Amino acid sequence: MPIIAMSNPKGGAGKSTTALLLATYLAERGAKVCVLDADPNQPILDWKENGNTASTLEVIGGIKESNLMEHVERLNHQFVIIDLEGTASLLVSRAIALSDFVIVPLQASAVDVRQAGKAIRTIRDEEKVVQRYDAKRRIPYKILLTRTPAPGAPVSSVQRQLEAEITATNIPRFRTTIADRLAYKAVFVERLTLTELKDRAIKVGNLDAAYQNIHDFATELVEELQPTTPTEEHRER
Repeated sequence: MPIIAMSNPKGGAGKSTTALLLATYLAERGAKVCVLDADPNQPILDWKENGNTASTLEVIGGIKESNLMEHVERLNHQFVIIDLEGTASLLVSRAIALSDFVIVPLQASAVDVRQAGKAIRTIRDEEKVVQRYDAKRRIPYKILLTRTPAPGAPVSSVQRQLEAEITATNIPRFRTTIADRLAYKAVFVERLTLTELKDRAIKVGNLDAAYQNIHDFATELVEELQPTTPTEEHRER
């Protein structure tokens, strides 16, 4: 049961959007998925409880440092995704220590980069702590660029510089980026999955391209998590 945390102490970096898009995609592929919504605003819990989605995704809200371990111990899912609050806290540190992989979403801005650096330092610190009990324990992570231009659109000089800096410092990052698409905002507004938006013919930009973007990201992540076998689609391959 891989536990995946979304961590960046800056709000608005794309943690909740990435968590929900990834979770719903995996659930639609036959995986048993649970999101632990530790964001104080509970955006994913609101999406699940106050909408009409037919997604099998399970969402648990009210996650705190005092009950995180209790929830994790009772879960039996192929994926557990923790959407963390946009601040440094004991909850964030504990969630990272429990995680098998940490995704650090960030936009191409100086503020996001600085905050992402703090998240990476926290990951490395927590790894040192858990290694005192298990020397082989690792907490792998990767940066995920969010709200990037869609393929074919101009890329800002700021983003190009950021990508060059990431490459130069050997910070691990996903090849796939999450584009800035209206469809991703509509998922929260309509409280539906991308597939449900398409099935209901809700016009919110290029849904096929939006879906392909998440497919590419999820596929890359699943490869990182091997040798786990999380979805029906990948089991058949």
